[in-house]
Amino acid sequence: MTMLQEQAIEMIKRMPDEKVSYVVNILEGIEGLYSDQTAKETKAQKAYQNLQRFRKSGLTERDYKKELAEALEAKYEGIG
Repeated sequence: MTMLQEQAIEMIKRMPDEKVSYVVNILEGIEGLYSDQTAKETKAQKAYQNLQRFRKSGLTERDYKKELAEALEAKYEGIG
């Protein structure tokens, strides 16, 4: 246990019970924020994995530079 955790425990031990309930509520709220964030990441990761199942490799090799050059030539052939 870290020094900070020990200090927090000692402070809580010295508090009256009605004040400890406030601390517990705060800690539950913080834990909820943390667990919600990890749940979102897990949900996003699951969605990504699901998409990857449908991914297929291309059957043909593509020359993107050649395709770009042809598309630009077709589009701008009247200019110049």
